[in-house]
Amino acid sequence: MFTGIVRAWQGARGAEIQGRKPKKSDTARRGSLRRVSAPAAAKEIAVGPYRIRPARTSEELSGFERWTSMAGAGGPKVAANLVRAHADGFLGEGLRDPDSSYRLMAAAVTGGDVDAVVWARTDALVATLDGQIVGGALVGPAAQFISDLGEAHDLSTTAVMQALLFTSKLHLVAIDDDRRRRGLGRALVHAATFSAYRGGVQILYGQFLTSDQGLADFYGRQGFTVMPPATPLNFSHWLDGFPGGPAPLANETFFYRLLTTDCF
Repeated sequence: MFTGIVRAWQGARGAEIQGRKPKKSDTARRGSLRRVSAPAAAKEIAVGPYRIRPARTSEELSGFERWTSMAGAGGPKVAANLVRAHADGFLGEGLRDPDSSYRLMAAAVTGGDVDAVVWARTDALVATLDGQIVGGALVGPAAQFISDLGEAHDLSTTAVMQALLFTSKLHLVAIDDDRRRRGLGRALVHAATFSAYRGGVQILYGQFLTSDQGLADFYGRQGFTVMPPATPLNFSHWLDGFPGGPAPLANETFFYRLLTTDCF
């Protein structure tokens, strides 16, 4: 159903990329899946007159062409892939509740279906006012980086799958100019963080242009650790020796947060 259509996004770089399936191995090289237990999420988060919720329709997902463009994180093809993932019934399904997420992910890992995992672990969120969408956020695995790293190090499918399960990237947060400074950015980040936490993600990260120091302060206030500029992340600190992690461009800064049971 999903073979050959996976796309991932590289934050501020806005690169649109094709997913690849890693090499398979009969021997798992990482620990077993972690089953999570988290409270069910509310349908919406209220921020004064605004509401934060998952995108519900193809039309709303098509609107991510605008949000990805505003955030420098892609454009029409990203939105088209979100629409297709939604139509095929996978988008965000691995993040909705612990039991269904675990069953879906376990089946996908067993079958080596990288595409299914990527889309099921991706959530598209919108901010609305009186039914009008005024902002959006996108969170999900950085699939291309993980798949490429798996191929470079000849990792088993299970090892790559676990990286897809336990890490997630905040690809974008975007809000209409006239709706800023009203708490919507904070609410979108909180909703994206909780979506990842509910699905069992252990490491949530993202990146921004180092020249925008306002974002460093913003993400610091949201509980993220802001790294020194141009410093890569090393997933091996958290993923049992997973080889390396994403590296930013020279003008980018990473931020990350470890999602533990005391986060919410």
